[in-house]
Amino acid sequence: MNHSSAIRITAVVHKDLADEVQRVFKNLGVSFFSHELGRYPILKRNHIFLLNLYSSTQLYNLPVVIFQVLTDKKTEDFLMSQIIESADLTVPGHGSIYTEEITIYCPIAENLIYRNPIKTKPLGFTGLTGIFCIIQRGAADTMSHYILENGVAVPTITYGVGRGLRDRLGLLRITIPKEKEIVKLIVHSSDAEHALDFIIEAGKLDLPGKGFIFEYPIKRGLINTKISLDGPKQAASMEQVISALDHLYGNIDWRRQFTNFRKGARKRNYFEGVNIHLNAKEGSVEKVLMKLSKLGISGATISQDRLVKLDEENNLYNPARDSANLLIPKRMLNEVISELEVLDFFTKETEGIAYTMEIPRAFSYQSKLGKKK
Repeated sequence: MNHSSAIRITAVVHKDLADEVQRVFKNLGVSFFSHELGRYPILKRNHIFLLNLYSSTQLYNLPVVIFQVLTDKKTEDFLMSQIIESADLTVPGHGSIYTEEITIYCPIAENLIYRNPIKTKPLGFTGLTGIFCIIQRGAADTMSHYILENGVAVPTITYGVGRGLRDRLGLLRITIPKEKEIVKLIVHSSDAEHALDFIIEAGKLDLPGKGFIFEYPIKRGLINTKISLDGPKQAASMEQVISALDHLYGNIDWRRQFTNFRKGARKRNYFEGVNIHLNAKEGSVEKVLMKLSKLGISGATISQDRLVKLDEENNLYNPARDSANLLIPKRMLNEVISELEVLDFFTKETEGIAYTMEIPRAFSYQSKLGKKK
């Protein structure tokens, strides 16, 4: 199967700024990009009595659009800078952006990669780690509240439908809801293990059917610092001060001493492997996942996005897409890719694309069982 290394740029922007990002893609001649809808939860303080003696906080959700576009290393800085400028992502609350190194498996992998090697000064910070988590519907708000209160990150939440253990439980499957929430956040790398530990506790991921979590390496990124809806009572808000300090120091290392995640993380039985992100024509991914179960691969959550083609002469790929993420041992990668070919995943009928990324640390209920064995 044809494959190619690429840089995947993910931009999470407020819904009101989405048209600006799409306009940049059109002006630059980007042929393919995907997008899906999500939400940014931020804190909203409710004052109960006069003089602000007592108050409580609740979550307020901001609508966001999540863009993903593929490029090569020579174009990464240029395209990233254009997206940042279009949505003004240096302003707290506008969104975030980050890049990852991935491998694409697809008959026309090279066609999906945007190339425009204009030299541009690199933007964003290093020393970041991404966290991807799938949990039960409704658990994301509790988790997000704690993360925001500690000022660690602003989560991005989307939705999906789970399959895997639930499908094998017969009548007992009614005890495990199929609706899932997909949570992504970017943290300082030194805080990654502590953030993982808390999310496992909050989402009860050490129990069967509750979901899974993994961290993934980030090359560079800009993090949204808008954690509260409350307006500033000073000349500059706390988010603006944090953003200014980030740019003053040229990194976010100075933030580490303020997080409570660093206290008392438990030792977990993490494992490493590969994340395979399957993307195909709507209605195709679930059929493929059912057939992959014979290899012992299960536990995926299916979500929906859209693949946008700005090149009107190119009729490749249906815009309505399904996606799923699979965690597998690294030794199984070639076997799974070969099986996908046998299942005609990459043919015109399915229009399948597979993105792979090495995962240094992951956790699930299955990993716990594997440790005992």
